[in-house]
Amino acid sequence: MRQLPLAGLLLVAALLSACGPSRQENLRQWMEEQRKASIPSVKKIPAPQPFQHLSYEQGDHKDPFTKQYFVALANAQPEKANPDLSMSHKSRVRQPLEIFPLESMNFVGMIEKQGRSVGLVRANGIVYQVVAGHYIGKNFGKVLRVEESGIQLREIAQDAGGKWLERDTYLRIQGSN
Repeated sequence: MRQLPLAGLLLVAALLSACGPSRQENLRQWMEEQRKASIPSVKKIPAPQPFQHLSYEQGDHKDPFTKQYFVALANAQPEKANPDLSMSHKSRVRQPLEIFPLESMNFVGMIEKQGRSVGLVRANGIVYQVVAGHYIGKNFGKVLRVEESGIQLREIAQDAGGKWLERDTYLRIQGSN
C-alpha cells in the first residue's frame, strides 16, 4: 500500500510543475525584451535638388522630338545596299587573318623579302606575314601598303542603314601613336 501514496505524490508533483512558468513563457519574455531593446535606425533622405531646365539648341539640325521627324523617318525608303561590294568579298576564299577583329591584332614589325615589304602581324599569339593585297580583319580590310610604322588598310563595312562604306584605317606598330 505504500506504493499507492508514492504514486499519488508523483502525480501531484507533476501536476504542480505544469502550473509553473514554462520554457515557452521564458522565450516569449526574452523576445519581448529584445524587441524593446532594438531601435531601428532610419537614414534621412536628402532633399531633392532643384530642377535645371536645359534648352535644346538644334542649330541647323532637325529637332528629333517632333512628330514630323518621326513620320519622315518611318516613311523614308532604306538605301539599297551596294551588292557589288558585298558579293565580291563574300564570294572569295577567306584568308587566315580575316577571322580576327582588327582591334585584337598587333603590328610587330616589317621585313624585306624578295624586294617586297612584308608586315608581321600578331593575332592570337601567332605572328603572320602580310603583304599588299592581303585581307585582314572582319571588315574586309585590304592591305594597301606596308611601312615601317604600320599597315595602311581599306575596310568595307556596312552602316546601320545597310549601305556599304569604304574607310581607310592604319594598324600601327605597338607603342606608336
